[in-house]
Amino acid sequence: MRLAVLNGSPRGAQSNTDLLLSAFLAGFEEREGHEHVLFHLVSRFERVRALEAFSRADAVLVAFPLYVDSMPAPVAEFVEALAPRCGEAKNPGLLFLVQSGFPEACHSRPVERWAEKLARRLGSPYLGTIVKGGVEGMRGRPPWMSRPLLEGLGTLGRGFAEKGTLDRQLVARLAGQERLGPIGRLLFGAVFTPLIHSFWDAELRKSGALAHRDARPYATT
Repeated sequence: MRLAVLNGSPRGAQSNTDLLLSAFLAGFEEREGHEHVLFHLVSRFERVRALEAFSRADAVLVAFPLYVDSMPAPVAEFVEALAPRCGEAKNPGLLFLVQSGFPEACHSRPVERWAEKLARRLGSPYLGTIVKGGVEGMRGRPPWMSRPLLEGLGTLGRGFAEKGTLDRQLVARLAGQERLGPIGRLLFGAVFTPLIHSFWDAELRKSGALAHRDARPYATT
């Protein structure tokens, strides 16, 4: 199988998305006869090369983070460039990896539905979507904390090489909690929310905008 892999993170090779892809692809290429080519969509030159590789691939894996529930601009630009291929008879199968800093998988479900709709509009076989929350900061964590996730992605990659589809049970297990329970919400609010605020307050302070952090320029009332 020829797999074209598109990393849509603006951080490129230094991204958490790239870390997740590396684990999946390591498992994928353990099986003979399977190869991949990787493109970082943050580079305009590589976006052009990715479009050229799209038609030659047996399958295309599109991976990206969510930034405040939205996909990065390079991914949107690439998808828009696929418009002339809608309805082509030999479009490759599509699978997706969507990660975010949000701890709950439910944040990514609208994007999962969009991914399935995109495949349908292109006339491509839809091969599934890997959803994973709580990924932000992964590169800075001790390796043992990420080991179960990365090993699971490796297993998922091996299975995809063998069957051409994603193992739905493993995908569901890797996604983790759909929504935090009462205790999880309490802990998140008590521990993580202050940390998140302190991070963004520091960024606002650097730019001299801290005093305007509660501004509502588009409010109608």
